[in-house]
Amino acid sequence: MNTKDIKYFRALVRYQNYTRVSEKFGISQPSVTQAIKRLEKEFDVQLVQQDRTHQKTVITRAGLLLDKNFAQIEHSIQLAHKEIESTKTEIIRFGLPPIIGTLYFPQVAGELLSSGLLQKTNILESGSDKLLRDLKKGDIDIALLGSVRPIHFNEIRAVNLGSRPFTIIASPKHHLAQKDKISFKELGSEKFISLTGRYVHPMAFKAYCEYADISPEIVYSTSDISWAKSLVKENLGISLIVKDVIQENDGVKCIKIVDSVPVRFNVSVAIRSGYKVSESEREFIEVVKKMIVKN
Repeated sequence: MNTKDIKYFRALVRYQNYTRVSEKFGISQPSVTQAIKRLEKEFDVQLVQQDRTHQKTVITRAGLLLDKNFAQIEHSIQLAHKEIESTKTEIIRFGLPPIIGTLYFPQVAGELLSSGLLQKTNILESGSDKLLRDLKKGDIDIALLGSVRPIHFNEIRAVNLGSRPFTIIASPKHHLAQKDKISFKELGSEKFISLTGRYVHPMAFKAYCEYADISPEIVYSTSDISWAKSLVKENLGISLIVKDVIQENDGVKCIKIVDSVPVRFNVSVAIRSGYKVSESEREFIEVVKKMIVKN
C-alpha cells in the first residue's frame, strides 16, 4: 500500500473535492482518482460515491472507517520517523514540568552531571498535560509528569514515584491562619488565587470543590508559583497548592485539608508503550527514579 495514496484519500475525506486534493499536493486530478481506485481494489469495497444530483463527493461508511484507521497508521509512521531520527544522536529528549523541576530536579541534576548524562539531555519544560501530548507525538521520549491521580493510558508506560499532598495556604493576617486543618466545605465563601492550566492544580481544585459542593470565587490566576505565593502573603486570597513548594521564608501559613478526597500530587516517570530506550536513556531513567524516590 502506497503511503501517498493514504495521504490523498485522507485529504479527500477532509475536502470531499478531487480538485482541492490535487491542488493541495500539486498533482493531477486523475492521479487522485487512481489512488482511490487502488485503495478500493485493495479493500474490495467502494470508498467514495459521486452524488450527481447535488454534484458532490460522498465518503461511504467503509471510507470513514478506513479514514479512522489511516489516522492511526499516519500517526505511527510519523512517530517512527521521529524515533528513528533520534537514534542518529545520543540526545535524551526529556520533558519536565515546572513544579517537579523546582522541587526535585536540582537534586537529580548533580548525579546526572557527574555521570555525563546531563550534557546529553535536551530538556523541554512545560505543563504536564502538554508534555503528555508531546510524549504521545514523539516530540520527547521521557517525561516526569505530575497528575492528580496515577497515570493510566494504553499508549504510555508510567511508573509512579510517589505522591505529595495539596494544602491550603493563607496569609498570617487572614482569619484562617489561626487554623492548622480545615474542611474544604468551609472555604465556599473564600477568595482564591489559582494556578493556571500549566499545572495540575486546577484539576485538584475542581475535585475538592465537587466533593465539598462549593463554588469559591477565583479572583486571580497565574502561571507563576512565586507570584501566587506573594499574592497570598499580601492577603489578597488563599490558594490550593502542593505542600512541598512552600518554604519557611514564603511568609504564608499551611493549613491541612482533612477531606478524604483521592487527589494528591503524583510524580511519575513516563515513556511511550513499546518504546525501546537506549542505554543512556535507561541510565537516565534509573537515576531520576532513584533520586526522586529518595527525596
